[in-house]
Amino acid sequence: MPDHPRKWTRQGLLMPVKAGHGWWASHAQAPTVLALSPRLWRIYFAGRNRDNLSSILAVDVDPQDGMRVLDGYLDPLLEWSPPGSFDCSGLGPSCALMIGGRVHLYYSGIYPRVDVRSQTAIGLAVSDDGLRFERAFAGPIRSIGPADPYFVSTPFVSAVEGGYRMWYTSGTGWTETKGMLEPDYVLRTCFSPDGMLWETGSSVVLCDDLGHGISQTRPWITNEAGGMRLWYSRRGRDFRAGGKEAYRLFSRRMDAGKGTVGEAEPVIFSNPPAAGEFDSSMQAYCCVMQRPSGDVMFYNGNGFGESGIGWATRDLT
Repeated sequence: MPDHPRKWTRQGLLMPVKAGHGWWASHAQAPTVLALSPRLWRIYFAGRNRDNLSSILAVDVDPQDGMRVLDGYLDPLLEWSPPGSFDCSGLGPSCALMIGGRVHLYYSGIYPRVDVRSQTAIGLAVSDDGLRFERAFAGPIRSIGPADPYFVSTPFVSAVEGGYRMWYTSGTGWTETKGMLEPDYVLRTCFSPDGMLWETGSSVVLCDDLGHGISQTRPWITNEAGGMRLWYSRRGRDFRAGGKEAYRLFSRRMDAGKGTVGEAEPVIFSNPPAAGEFDSSMQAYCCVMQRPSGDVMFYNGNGFGESGIGWATRDLT
């Protein structure tokens, strides 16, 4: 039986797309929280313009006052790179943490291709105030290579003994589904002594969840008694049709030394979405934050977060 059975309670949309904004036309994808104080969480997310290209925006909330929005930063926090760069046509946040007193924002950079829709690589931007960012390097900190032949994206980085560990999405190919080329991908992990320069090699995280067209993405790690917990999104190749192939959220217990243990546990809501709600056909890209009173999950719904950021809570008392 799953060892983490408590259900989540959906709280609705925290950050809906702001109608009439001069730049931000749709989506609030991949919510990424940086806890700045007990009453100040900054949520980075990817908003899209009218050309469907994404940039990194942010909103501040008070987690002790029902996630009341304190401020919004709804113009790009980091500009796209010049044409030909790995992030010249889109940016999406994935993990933010403090290293040496500066905010390190790990993100997915997007650049166009002619044979498939696009390609992604992982970049790093740094900031003194968490709002004005500059790139740590002109190029990506992880891109295609021996272990990652197609693309990489959505990193989660955590301090570990001797350095930092990254969990990330690694593309394994593109498969035609109903006339469209759709990406296949798995989760992999690699190590860095400083959080900036990373080893070339990496290893697959969920070895028992491969095949049958299943893909996993957007890893997120939390600590718990006896180890860690890996949160991730899973879907099948025919995900656009909804049903059992659609994006759903899962978690697994992890042991720092042995990798994943236990079975995949679906995220279950005590108040599941009804037809027509913002998350009725898709729940993905979760970010889980821990508080003494219980956990908070930020996630995206239908259309990859087209309507905004959803949130849910779980009482652990």
